[in-house]
Amino acid sequence: MQMSEDQKLAHSLKIRFGLAPYEPSATQLEAIKRSIQSIRDQGIKPTFSDWQHAVNQYCPSAGTYKYSGIDNSDLNALLLLALKPPAKQ
Repeated sequence: MQMSEDQKLAHSLKIRFGLAPYEPSATQLEAIKRSIQSIRDQGIKPTFSDWQHAVNQYCPSAGTYKYSGIDNSDLNALLLLALKPPAKQ
């Protein structure tokens, strides 16, 4: 079963910001997305600090967990695109 975009984002946030296994909840994820979108609405590209502030604001467990290994989800997506045969013209 493939993960939805929200599930991928939640997983990335969990790994990068050391969230508890039960975070972010759907409600927390929506609040984080709104916070980041409000920055984008101002014409500003969100920084790592912006993401960190949003996650810390809505997820009390931020920074309390550590996950082993590296999150290669971005690299895997790039690899899949690189391996995709070229589109026929």
